[in-house]
Amino acid sequence: MTERRELLYLSALAGGVSPACVGGIVRHARSRNVGRGIRSVLVFDGWRFCQYFSGSAGALETLAQRLQADARHADFTLLHTGPPSGAPLVALPLVFALCYDAGLDAVAAARGAEALDAFRRLLPQLDASTAEPLLKRVSGF
Repeated sequence: MTERRELLYLSALAGGVSPACVGGIVRHARSRNVGRGIRSVLVFDGWRFCQYFSGSAGALETLAQRLQADARHADFTLLHTGPPSGAPLVALPLVFALCYDAGLDAVAAARGAEALDAFRRLLPQLDASTAEPLLKRVSGF
């Protein structure tokens, strides 16, 4: 049986890259995640990405390496990685949500399980139009 893992990272939109690229990132990632058995939540606040993944250890390691090398990302920071700490946060290949305030600050300031907890607390505050599928699947909310 394949070892399941979860991963949470934070990065910034690289200088000179337009936020308009985010739609393409979301479309491409959804299709890739389906084929790799990855479930994901991507939060974007206009300049930072924060993303949670659940999937096989190998798939997530490959994905993290690809994200670190992606020229659209700067300051890639791995906030948490490890075995699942409970049910995955989402059951879809990729849910995209917008954050309109400083909500990612608490996630960015934490590491490990504390970062994951801060991310979980952020979820109900996200833009309802893009986070609705997510909120229906989040454990404990």
